Amino acid sequence: MSNKYDSKILALNYIKEQIITCTMPPGSSIQMNEIAEHLNISKTPVREALLELQYDNYVTIIPRKSTIVTKISLQDLKDIYDARSLVEINIISNIGISDVKRNRDKLLALKNQWETIDIVDQSRGTYIAFLQADLQFHQTLIQLSKNPYLVRFCQELIYKSQRFWYMALFNNKMDVVQKEHLQILDSILDGDTVNATASCQKHISISKTLSILSE
Repeated sequence: MSNKYDSKILALNYIKEQIITCTMPPGSSIQMNEIAEHLNISKTPVREALLELQYDNYVTIIPRKSTIVTKISLQDLKDIYDARSLVEINIISNIGISDVKRNRDKLLALKNQWETIDIVDQSRGTYIAFLQADLQFHQTLIQLSKNPYLVRFCQELIYKSQRFWYMALFNNKMDVVQKEHLQILDSILDGDTVNATASCQKHISISKTLSILSE
């Protein structure tokens, strides 16, 4: 049972990453046999992983025909960012002094990362590394919440919003994102929850606008 479960998780994480990074672009067909062979597992855990990913709207299964990566629309983008705004802002607004003290070293390390992050090199590799750092930034902040259900829900929204950035490589304003991230971190480290919340709200709003413009 454990091996079967582990194989399913392996397949789920692999397919999900391929979809988020647009290695498997929206509308593309998913080849279950190829995935099973690549991961050196049977088709059953791959099939189970796809069923779960369908529930989260990453894939669309057409019975007895094919499984494709779910297409995403402009309305999807707006809905995802609106949901992120509600949940992520709620988490930031409820960060307490004790939360900051407990995670101060982690937050300072994150600040140092964003002060020194490469935004000059315009290569594809640098941009992808930037997106990975962006994901880590938001994951670190939402994990300050003591509510694991809220964290998981918000994390899924962040994954889904990142699909738009991978689809629009090089259209992200890295200097703008860097500045906004540092403003949020400085406010949190200073214990200024009001300013941190306002900065996070502005950041998500600008990210939504940039995503729409890149469509």
